[in-house]
Amino acid sequence: MKPNIVIINPDQLRWDYLSCYGHKFIETKNIDLLAQMGTLFEHAFTSAPMCGPSRVSFLTGQYPIEHGVRQYGGQYDQSKPNALKILGDAGYKRAIWGKDHCFKGNVIGSLYDEGEDICIGIMGQNPNYVNAWDSAELPIDSQWNLTKRLTDSGIDFIKRHAHGEQPFFLTLNYQDPHPFFTCPEPYCSLFDASQFDLPANYRNAPVENEIRRLTHWRIHSGEINMPTDELKQAMAMYCGQIRYVDDQVGRILGTLRNLNLLDNTIIVFWSDHGEFIGDFGVTHKIPAFYECLMRVPLIIYDPTNRLPKGKNSNLVELMDGMATALDLCGLKQPPGSHALSQISENCTRKDIYADAGMLLQQPKEPIDGLRIKGALAPTPYGPGSMLRNSEWKICMYADDCGELYNILHDPKETKNLFYEPQYNEIKTTMMSRLTQRMMCFGQMPERLPRGDY
Repeated sequence: MKPNIVIINPDQLRWDYLSCYGHKFIETKNIDLLAQMGTLFEHAFTSAPMCGPSRVSFLTGQYPIEHGVRQYGGQYDQSKPNALKILGDAGYKRAIWGKDHCFKGNVIGSLYDEGEDICIGIMGQNPNYVNAWDSAELPIDSQWNLTKRLTDSGIDFIKRHAHGEQPFFLTLNYQDPHPFFTCPEPYCSLFDASQFDLPANYRNAPVENEIRRLTHWRIHSGEINMPTDELKQAMAMYCGQIRYVDDQVGRILGTLRNLNLLDNTIIVFWSDHGEFIGDFGVTHKIPAFYECLMRVPLIIYDPTNRLPKGKNSNLVELMDGMATALDLCGLKQPPGSHALSQISENCTRKDIYADAGMLLQQPKEPIDGLRIKGALAPTPYGPGSMLRNSEWKICMYADDCGELYNILHDPKETKNLFYEPQYNEIKTTMMSRLTQRMMCFGQMPERLPRGDY
């Protein structure tokens, strides 16, 4: 029988807030264990720093410029090619607990055989949530306390289908650690604001050649006046939310171990995008391509041992994670996919491509009097695209500043080099390559070798 697949997808989890990725004190022991069991991809990147677009790319192998989903929620047609249809056709029992955030209509009974598709957004009705950066304890019996409840349902699904005639596919799509920054005890008290320093790229005002969308979000969210002690409290709560997720990972691993399923279950741990959590003086996310939003955790446990274990330093895109899981099961990718299975011969990427932003114009100036606590309109407006290799990153927007960063020497992206003449040659080279990546859509991977893009 084909291997089972378990997907664990916390929302808005930065790569550098896990101890297996180098965080100094968060102690994510269960995610660390999964990394020790499998393969940790050190340089994994999302296709878009927004929920819906990233998740659709993960399941289709296409970029937002192709699949057309550019806003937070689900707008992708269920009848179009996607991994869930392939799994269903291969006889998998498919289940979801948590937010789908991909497809139009009800996915339960169509793309999933059972489960609960639930999205609570930013918990905007929570009385403790006033400012974008707010954090507070979540009562254990709160309607918004989903992470353990969703895990309970997922574990029940695993037990019911542990040794059935069909392989199973389960995705657990958690709200945590997405804002509003809140979680129940004991997690909300695990960390203290005094443990945190402001990021090296923290600033509470724009600098020269800062993209307007960032400047506007800082103003519209009120974070231009965010007290730094409250930001540090949000950092502490964000870590508590991650530890809440980490304990659920331990429960899932324990269940699979106790049911003797680890020898035949692929596990993929990933997050759809990152979180500012203080970088550039803001929280949440916007359609921009900073490392804190684009670089994400990706860990794959392969019981067949075809995927080399340990740390993988190659550049990978999140869609490659789903493609690898399908390949390990002997299944093809959806038609039109650009994803690269990491067990295929040509699985090395020269660079990373991403795009994001709704096809609406970002305002020229901040909107007087606007105050929002989530990345609502006009925050997601304005399309842009990014190309990143191991040294350089270029970002181009339809209606905003260009950005060029030397990632090796300026990993926190504090100096935009786009308008400095001495970098014209590298800028031209990066713009040319970005254009090549965009022009290849609709033709890859059938007409050009996989390893060449």
